[in-house]
Amino acid sequence: MTVAPHASPASESSTGPAHRLTLHDDWSLWRLAALRSAGMPISWLDAFAVPSCGDDDSDTRSRETSAAAVRSVVAQPAFLEAVTWQNPALIRNWMGSFAADLAAGGDGRLSRRDQREALVAFLAQRYCAKNETIGFFGPVAWARFSDDHPGMRAGGTSGLRSRSLFREHWAVDALARAFAARPGLHTHLIARRHPACSFDGRVLRRPRRRPQQLDADEAAVTALLDRPRRVGELLSAYGPPEAWRTAEQALERLTATGAVLVGLPVPVTDRPEDVLRGHLAQIPDERLRDGLLTELDQLDRAVGAVADAAGDPVALRDALNRLGAEFRSLAGVGDQRAKPDRDLGRCMVYEDCRRDLDVTIGTDLIDDLRAPLGLLLDTARWLVRESGAELDRELAARADSLRATSGRPVALCDLVMASGDILGGLPGTAVARVADDFRARWAELLATAVESSASSVRLTTEAMTPLVRKLFPAGAVGWRAARQHSPDLMLRERPGHRPQWVLGELHLAVNTLENRAFATQADDRAELRAATAADFPDGRFVPVYPAASPAVTSRTYPPLALDLPELYQYWSWTADEGHPSGRMALPGAGLLVEQDDSGRLLVRSADADWRAPLTEVLGEFLTAVVADRFSIRPRAGHQPRLLLDDVVIARESWHVPVSDLPYTVDNDYRHRTLRRRLQDLGMPRWLFARTPDQPKPYLVDQDAPLSLRNLARGLRRSVASDAGAAITFTEMLPSPDELWLAGPDGRPHTSELRVVVHDDSQVQSPLTTPDRTAST
Repeated sequence: MTVAPHASPASESSTGPAHRLTLHDDWSLWRLAALRSAGMPISWLDAFAVPSCGDDDSDTRSRETSAAAVRSVVAQPAFLEAVTWQNPALIRNWMGSFAADLAAGGDGRLSRRDQREALVAFLAQRYCAKNETIGFFGPVAWARFSDDHPGMRAGGTSGLRSRSLFREHWAVDALARAFAARPGLHTHLIARRHPACSFDGRVLRRPRRRPQQLDADEAAVTALLDRPRRVGELLSAYGPPEAWRTAEQALERLTATGAVLVGLPVPVTDRPEDVLRGHLAQIPDERLRDGLLTELDQLDRAVGAVADAAGDPVALRDALNRLGAEFRSLAGVGDQRAKPDRDLGRCMVYEDCRRDLDVTIGTDLIDDLRAPLGLLLDTARWLVRESGAELDRELAARADSLRATSGRPVALCDLVMASGDILGGLPGTAVARVADDFRARWAELLATAVESSASSVRLTTEAMTPLVRKLFPAGAVGWRAARQHSPDLMLRERPGHRPQWVLGELHLAVNTLENRAFATQADDRAELRAATAADFPDGRFVPVYPAASPAVTSRTYPPLALDLPELYQYWSWTADEGHPSGRMALPGAGLLVEQDDSGRLLVRSADADWRAPLTEVLGEFLTAVVADRFSIRPRAGHQPRLLLDDVVIARESWHVPVSDLPYTVDNDYRHRTLRRRLQDLGMPRWLFARTPDQPKPYLVDQDAPLSLRNLARGLRRSVASDAGAAITFTEMLPSPDELWLAGPDGRPHTSELRVVVHDDSQVQSPLTTPDRTAST
């Protein structure tokens, strides 16, 4: 369990690492950025609008317009294929037959017409207006910041360069569990210590349990499991055949208590099916091994047929049906997940795609961004640093409480499990208080505005810089991941002017390119890994996330996609599937939390000679707490658009109690009363709405009756669950006529850049330091 201290690297040259360019003061910018977009043109939504229909006109024309728009969209093969990938049950239930009827020249009649037309409109708005990273309807492209030329250059057809098919982890895990349960496979299963448990001779330490004494047989078995072993191999190593029954009984006891896990573990990775195949390929029984691999081959052929069907919605539907049948016969469980199952993909396979587009962003656009983004990042550094310090204080108090209650040293995994409120950033905890202070300090910056109107406020970096230095002093952040931040940036086309930068969100202490969808669609994944290694040459502590964690999906972060086993130290706090590299993780029950003489919380191993700051070890958890905390203004009935120099750093928004909006069903197809209320509040035609019933914002077009119907439905559902619910509206900026990215047919698409910035002010240091108390 010893962790070798990481030495600090030699100083870099004055020009800095090649993968970054200087942004402003202590900040540098990754040259490589991801470009994500909507997969379908915004102009598809024009067909849903009825802008010239007067309020006193009948609903007949509006209904006819909506019905025609729905027929037009469903007749698009791309739309039908997108729905087939995401919700094949919807295709089976009615949309597939509806599309077939339209293709055959039918009249396109629908039962439950209003509800189903509204659903088509909702899906169309997602595919046409939401910047995504999923499948061909949210393909990945790449951009580079260049200091060699001005302006912006784009190359490629903007169609699809490549399509890649992946399997959902839940599906591969279900298959592994089904195989593991088969008779005759037990001795070929993998036995391993529970990754969070610590074994010290005959002493077992488990999360949230008192130390337990093992008997001699149990201790012998766990000693042999210093690495994962097949059960048969474990028995052979234990002793002669006459001793195997004793070993099996000890293994059964250890398994029953959860100290040892037995099965076919599949870590979260891009290709979980390769892990399962690797397990089966190592079974020494040739007949058993070949039979299982033959079954996998059959499934692989069905998966290959799905990949071959991409681009043809009808063929894709049939291939997915055949794959589902094959999977159900092998796994004994359904091939689709219900929507409430976290954010897991519904189908057992999914696509990620590379758009045929390469963009270069030149010096003049970078110059427009330098000072405004640099000042924002200065304030973000303060927010992260103060949050880490407050979290450390709250965790210290929680550790003291645990120590007083149990009368024994506090294990790291026990502290994590007892600190859900703190690490969840719940109201009243440290991060919430720091966020309030952050907004109060920003209020002083906002008072320096040089221009102000009802809809727009302009700040200047010249006026703000002295106050930023005073209100948001620089300093060391508490964990290495906080060296990186990730702004989402959009470009707004303006005739006669350079495009204008618009900040979507600023994600703190995280590199959003760590999402696996970006890593798998990178032209050179090694380039991304090398850039990450250059930013963290002194290593990081990284927890091994279990597949069952609510935060984990097959496509997104966590866990890290740009993982560096040669630099990172892993640890486990619960039952996980192990690290994909095979690197052993430190057990959280064997890591103790203590305070040094200054009151600073440290983590040290119970049987090693190192220690490290608690905030460093919990760095990924702290990132989860602060990642989305960058909010410079409180929610209010109305907040104007906010510019810093010429960069839009906050879009115009409205926060309105649902009770203030007319949302009842009154047989008004166009929802005129709701539309007038939105207009009275000063809202533009195009908005994004975030209602409590939807986890993500969705587009509202005030000229489209079906869009207003979907909004009214969201309001009703929200108030039904919470009478005091409120909704946030944000202007769509860039608006549909201000988009720069053109699709393969030349029509505009929405888009945004996922950018990575690095805090060059942070000093590199060894990941761990010697524990001088170990020898005393």
